[in-house]
Amino acid sequence: MRNTAGYLIRSFSGLFFSIFLPIIAIGSLILFVRIAKITEVTQMSFGEMLLMYGYFVPTILFYTLPITFFAALTLTMVKLSNDFENIVLFSFGISPARILRFFTPLTVATVGLLLLLSLALIPITKQLIKSFISYKSVHAVLNIQASEFGQKFGKWLVFLESKDEETGKLHNIVLYNASTPKEEQILLAKDGEFFNEGGVLGLKLLQGQAYRITKGQIDQIDFKTMKIYDTSTHEPFTYRNLAEYWLMAVSDAKRLKDLIIFIAVSLFPLLTLFFAFTYGIHHPRYDKNHAYLAILGVTTLYYGIISAVAKSSPLGSGLFLALFFVTGLLLFYLKVQKRF
Repeated sequence: MRNTAGYLIRSFSGLFFSIFLPIIAIGSLILFVRIAKITEVTQMSFGEMLLMYGYFVPTILFYTLPITFFAALTLTMVKLSNDFENIVLFSFGISPARILRFFTPLTVATVGLLLLLSLALIPITKQLIKSFISYKSVHAVLNIQASEFGQKFGKWLVFLESKDEETGKLHNIVLYNASTPKEEQILLAKDGEFFNEGGVLGLKLLQGQAYRITKGQIDQIDFKTMKIYDTSTHEPFTYRNLAEYWLMAVSDAKRLKDLIIFIAVSLFPLLTLFFAFTYGIHHPRYDKNHAYLAILGVTTLYYGIISAVAKSSPLGSGLFLALFFVTGLLLFYLKVQKRF
C-alpha cells in the first residue's frame, strides 16, 4: 500500500498545483491592480504595497483552497478511472472506501488549515488592513501630480501646472467644484501646498481668485491666502481580539453570517469528499464522464444555498450541511461502493 499511497499523492498533488497556482497568480494580479488604485489617492511605497498584499494572502488562500481541493480530488479519481488504474486497485482488494480513508487525513488537515485562516488569520488581517487604510487616510500626503486631469481633493477636481517634488510646493493651481446643484465654483491660485492639521488634510492656496457661477451671474473675490479642508469622514478604527471579534456575532447579524459562511466554506473539502469519489470513479467503457459538470454543480449548489441560508437561519445552515454530507455518503454508497 505504501507504493500505492505514494502514487495517489503524486497524482493528486500534480493536479492540485496545476489548478491552484494559476488561480493564485490571477488572484494576485487582480489584487495588485486593486492595491495600485489606492496609490492614485495616497502615496504608497513598494514595501507598503507588498505589506498590503501580505494582508490579503489569507483571504485568497481561504477562498481558493476548498474548491481547488475538491476539483483536484475529483479529477484525480477521473484520471485513475480513465487509465483503468482504479480497476487494477479494486482487483487487488483495495476498495473505494479504503482509498477514501487514505485521503481523509489530508482532507481533515485541509479543513484545519481553512478554520485557522477563516477564524483567526482573516479577522486579524482584515483589522490590520482597516488600520493601515485609516492611518494612510489621516496621515497621507496626497499624490496629486502635475499636468494630470481627473485628480480629486474632497469634492474638488484639481489641476496644477507644476509641482516641486522636494518641497511639495504646487504652482498654478485650478480647482473646480460642481457638487452644489445649479452652482459651480472655480478657484485659481498661483501657489499652494498640502498640509495636515489635527489629522485633517487641507490645501493652502496663495495669491488667487475664487469664482462662483450661478444662472446668469458670476461672483468673484480675490484672496491672498485660502485654506480648503477635506471634510471626508474617516471612521475611527478599534482593534478587537479574536474573542471580542467573534462574540459580536451574538448581536451583529452580519458578523453571524460571516461566521456561518467561514465555517461552511472551511468544511467544504470534508463535506464534498464523497461527491469527489462518486463522480470521479467510473468505468470508462460504460459510464460517461460528468466530473466537470459535477464540480461546477456541486460547488454552485453548496455556495449558493449556504450564502442564502446563512442570512436568515443559523439552524437551517446546520441542517443543510448535515443533509449535504448525508447525500454525498448515500450517493457514494449506491454509485461506487456497492458497485465496485
